[in-house]
Amino acid sequence: MAFVCPPSAGAFANEDRIALAKGLAHYAMGYRDDLLGQTNHAVLEYEKAAQFDGSGYLVRLRLGTGYARLNMLPEAISQLQAVHQLNPGDMQSHYLLALIYSNQRQYDNAAKEYEIILKTFSREEPQNIEIYGYLGQLYYSQRKYDQAIEQFEKILAVESSNADVMYMLGSLYLETGQKERAVAILKQSISIDPEHDGSLNTLGYLYTEDGKNLDEAMTLIQRALDIVPENGAYLDSLGWAYYKKGMYDKALETLKKADALLRDPVIYDHIGDVCSKLNWTDEAVKYWKLSLELLPGQDDVLEKIESVDNRRVSK
Repeated sequence: MAFVCPPSAGAFANEDRIALAKGLAHYAMGYRDDLLGQTNHAVLEYEKAAQFDGSGYLVRLRLGTGYARLNMLPEAISQLQAVHQLNPGDMQSHYLLALIYSNQRQYDNAAKEYEIILKTFSREEPQNIEIYGYLGQLYYSQRKYDQAIEQFEKILAVESSNADVMYMLGSLYLETGQKERAVAILKQSISIDPEHDGSLNTLGYLYTEDGKNLDEAMTLIQRALDIVPENGAYLDSLGWAYYKKGMYDKALETLKKADALLRDPVIYDHIGDVCSKLNWTDEAVKYWKLSLELLPGQDDVLEKIESVDNRRVSK
C-alpha cells in the first residue's frame, strides 16, 4: 500500500479560504434576497453559508431573523442563541429573542433578554436615567423589588428632584415592608410636586390603612381626586377612609362610584366590608365572592365568608 502524505498546512489554508469564499458568496446572495423581500430564498442561502462558515455570527443572526419571519420560532431561537456564543456583545440577537419569547408568552425568558440589553446599555451610558427606569420597571414586573429599588435609587442619584421616581420608590418600599421610608419619600414627592396625584393618593391610603391621620388622609385623597376626578382607585381610597371613620353610608356611595369605573377585587372586598357593617350579610358575601372571582386565594376574604357561614350554622 502506498503511503499518502497528509495535505500540507498551506493546502488546509487554501481549502479554508475556498470555503470562506463560498460561504461569503451565499451570504451575499442571501442578503440580496433579504433586500428584495424574498425571505424563503434568503434563508436557503444563509443555510448554505452557515455550512461553509459555521463560526460566523452574522450568518447565524441573519438566519435566526429569517426563521423568525417565517414563524419557524424554535429554529430562530437556536440560531440566535448560537449568536450569543459566537459574539456575546451582540444586542440585536438578545432583542430578537426577547420579542420571540414574548410572542410565545415565555415572559421570564423575555425578561432575561431585556435585562441583558438594559444592563449593557446602563454600563455604556451611566448617566442615561431612562435605562435605569426601564430596568427598574422590568424588575418591578418580576416582583424583584430590591433590584427595582436599586435602579430607581440610581436615577435619584443623577436627578434628585424626580417626583415620579420618588412615587415609584414609595410603592416599592411598601412592597418590601419599609413603611416609614415609603411615607418619607412620598412626602418628599409631594413637596416637590404638590399635584402628584399618585403620591397624594398612596400616602392618603397608607394613613387610612393604619387608621391614623384620617382627616389628613381624606384631604390628600381628595386632592388627588381634584386632579383626576374619574379615577376608580382614588375613589376606592376615599370610600375606605369614610369606612375607617365609621361613615358607612358615605363609604358605600363612594365605593359604588369606584366600582362603576374600575372592576377590582379590592373595591369588591371593601364594599363587602361596608355591607357587613350595615348588617347586609347577603350583600356582603356577594361582593366578597366577586372579589375572589377576580383574585382567587385571598385568605382574609375567605375567612370573612367562612365566618358568615359558621354564624349561620350555629343559629
